[in-house]
Amino acid sequence: MLFSDAVEPVVEYFRSNPLPYQGEPMLYEPMDGLDKRRLPDVIEGVKEREDMFLGERRQDKRVNSTGWSKEQEHTADVMLGLVHMLVGGVDEAHDLVLPHSLPCDTEWGGPAVLDSAAMATATYTHALVHRTEGGHEGELGMIGWKNALTWFSETPTECVLFGRFGRVAERVREGWKWESEEDRMRCQGGGWREVVGLFSQEGKSEGVERFCNALHNAEMEMVLEHCNRVVNSG
Repeated sequence: MLFSDAVEPVVEYFRSNPLPYQGEPMLYEPMDGLDKRRLPDVIEGVKEREDMFLGERRQDKRVNSTGWSKEQEHTADVMLGLVHMLVGGVDEAHDLVLPHSLPCDTEWGGPAVLDSAAMATATYTHALVHRTEGGHEGELGMIGWKNALTWFSETPTECVLFGRFGRVAERVREGWKWESEEDRMRCQGGGWREVVGLFSQEGKSEGVERFCNALHNAEMEMVLEHCNRVVNSG
């Protein structure tokens, strides 16, 4: 898949440096309060939603002659968050998806985008943010795993990402070299409840831990590619 000149180096970095399925505790700061120096240098080329668009869809950082649809514009915000998340910028991702997934203004995300055309994708990504937060305590004193369940349940059931992830999970599972039948049986199921349940289990073997990491990264890339198709369609 073809990404913009700003995004492609980040994707390459991510593929060479995959993420753990559970990250560090979140900072809960607005974008202008987050220190970008904590992230890899490769993210320096990514600054705004326009950076998500392929060159031919940009004219001096303005919309092209045909204009952007609301779906493209709003999805570009979500994609910008995902690109940051690929290099560990979970708080940046949180700030960028909040306005599209929560219908009220927030300290971290700023003004809400009411009736966002990217609401389903943003809400699904919001769930991924908190699933990455994992066992750490976050907003409203909630543990990340539990908060992820809340946001997955808020995602519209018709969201295409649910079905796509089921297929991704099946593909990862079928290609995995299982170290034991117990590990294989422990990792059955590709629904969001099953995955959060698996990730939050204690006492996993090293093989299951590696599987969780692989599944998490495959899902991240799946959502990114979905956003890229929407943003650069037409």
